[in-house]
Amino acid sequence: MNVLFVCEDNCALSIMAEAILRSVAPSRFNAFSAGCVPTGALNAEALALLERHHIAGDNLAPKSLHAFRTSAHARVDFIITLSDVAAHEDFCGWPGDPFVAHWTMEDAGTAEAPAALRGSFWTLMRRIKVLTSLPHGNLSRRVLERRALRLEPSYL
Repeated sequence: MNVLFVCEDNCALSIMAEAILRSVAPSRFNAFSAGCVPTGALNAEALALLERHHIAGDNLAPKSLHAFRTSAHARVDFIITLSDVAAHEDFCGWPGDPFVAHWTMEDAGTAEAPAALRGSFWTLMRRIKVLTSLPHGNLSRRVLERRALRLEPSYL
């Protein structure tokens, strides 16, 4: 299954989510990320967090949501938004008619602070592990949709 994580700037939250999913379930999921208004550089603290937890951060770069939509990888099964700006994007007509879920995360402006970024990292790690915890035989879009909708509670 292909999963696209989207945040406002694609420099920290969605980049971490992409790397975490690639690390947690590389044979079951293809992970991608994009930003509504991507920045020119990745957040150094986010990359350091990934490195400290032995999660590969190579081949990560900010990508535009518009550019991703027109790329060969645009066909995704899930789009998970990680910011309010991304949640307001229009995903109608996206190739493959993906399921769209919104995971409320720390505000992008405050997520730049190291403590907030660490909290976001662990929130993403927990949510992604829950999402990928289904037995391989039960992995279907319908089951994942129900699971994704349940990942929103603040205790995750």
